[in-house]
Amino acid sequence: MKQITLLFSAILFSVMSFATDFTIKSADKVTKDGITIVFSKAEGQNDPLWKEKGLRLYAKNTVTITATSNITAVTFNWEKQGSKEFAALTANVGKYSHPSKAGEGVWSGSAKEIVFTLGNKGQLQLNTLSVTVVGGNDTPDTPSTPDTPSTPDTPVTGTEITGLQYADAYYYEYDGVSYYDLDMYKDIDYDTYEYTYPEVYVVVEAKSKTALNGTYDLLYAGYWKSAQDSVEMSEDAYGTVTFQHIDEEGNYQAIGSFVGNDGKTYTFNQVVNVWAFDYDNWEDITLSESGNPSTPDTPDTPNNPDTPNTPAGSVTFDADVDKGNASLDAKNQTPYSVSKNGVTLDVTKGIIGVYNNENHYRIYKEETLTITSTVGNIVKVEFTCTANDDEKYGPGCFTWSAGNYTYSGAVGTWTGDAATVTFTASTNQVRTSQIVVTLAKATDVENVTVGETPVKVIENGQLMIMRGENVYTILGAQVK
Repeated sequence: MKQITLLFSAILFSVMSFATDFTIKSADKVTKDGITIVFSKAEGQNDPLWKEKGLRLYAKNTVTITATSNITAVTFNWEKQGSKEFAALTANVGKYSHPSKAGEGVWSGSAKEIVFTLGNKGQLQLNTLSVTVVGGNDTPDTPSTPDTPSTPDTPVTGTEITGLQYADAYYYEYDGVSYYDLDMYKDIDYDTYEYTYPEVYVVVEAKSKTALNGTYDLLYAGYWKSAQDSVEMSEDAYGTVTFQHIDEEGNYQAIGSFVGNDGKTYTFNQVVNVWAFDYDNWEDITLSESGNPSTPDTPDTPNNPDTPNTPAGSVTFDADVDKGNASLDAKNQTPYSVSKNGVTLDVTKGIIGVYNNENHYRIYKEETLTITSTVGNIVKVEFTCTANDDEKYGPGCFTWSAGNYTYSGAVGTWTGDAATVTFTASTNQVRTSQIVVTLAKATDVENVTVGETPVKVIENGQLMIMRGENVYTILGAQVK
């Protein structure tokens, strides 16, 4: 697994003692002000993993803190990792008080080395920690020099990043949102198994687990010309990256730019070979793109709003693509709507969430999903859910307003004839990754005279009228 250089900031110093505050930005060790922190897999099954919001530690991982002077206090700021169990933590020396839920963990004592070990199960997320030592480090007279070792006046020369050849893409879920961390680099030294520079590390919100094609806003970016010469993306200026699939060998054109915290703009336009990995399930990912992404599926034209009124056929809502105004944050549960080709999904309370690495429309218990069509009556609705039958999240948790409804396994099917149908998540929350709405075929009526009923030209002079709940296509009609 690739280890990324940590960047930290020391902010307090005194004659008798000083505290160094660390903001976590990778899973590598750091040495600063005479203090070294190492995050280790130890006896665990997974390596510690840095993500956009902090460092994820797994069962049996260790955090080892050493200093040239005695450590007298350590304060961790822990967050719970999603729905995972909040792991226990113990120290080999001194006294450590661990919160029962997310919050501060405080160690006190006197030692030059402390080993903190996670319990046998659960996870922890670490964002920041503070280490206090007595008497300063070995050179207390120059504590402010950590600000200058990387020559900030010339942190990286030039703005064009070249030499990138490979990319490791790590997919994972955090707090109901999916991410891809992409580590692009020149090569690997197989004698030491270390990556060779240059290196660009970016974090983006994943559009799909099995597809990278597209343009992304950068949540984080960093550029390493060498181990000592690096720059991060400015917190005040954002960047973008576009991945274009080239061939079936996993090659992508990576085109991006960002403003560094040194005020310079960094750009890259390189072909990289991508290896993708699902870090949550510890397995390789086969990316599904094929062909040139510049016109892969012409995504802007299938739902052309100028010609949505096709009174026959079906409309498919895919939670990976059709998001409407739905929230992607599980903490922000709100009403939302998704419209497509004259059909609208209205949910009174829910989100688009991720479950088993698959996006889904989430309808909370006792909330409703109303499907409305303005282009013809609905005759069939098919739900594909993330669970089976009447289990939690399954299609058997629905009740409905009209027509007939059956379910088998993860699929629920409604049949009837209505412009609007309402489903209620009556017994449990429902999570459906795909909803297919089938519309009635139009009835052809020849040689009729249309009165004051509103009409609409569909195609080649053909007319469509709505009368009651029926849709008619008028051939050779006269309109008063």
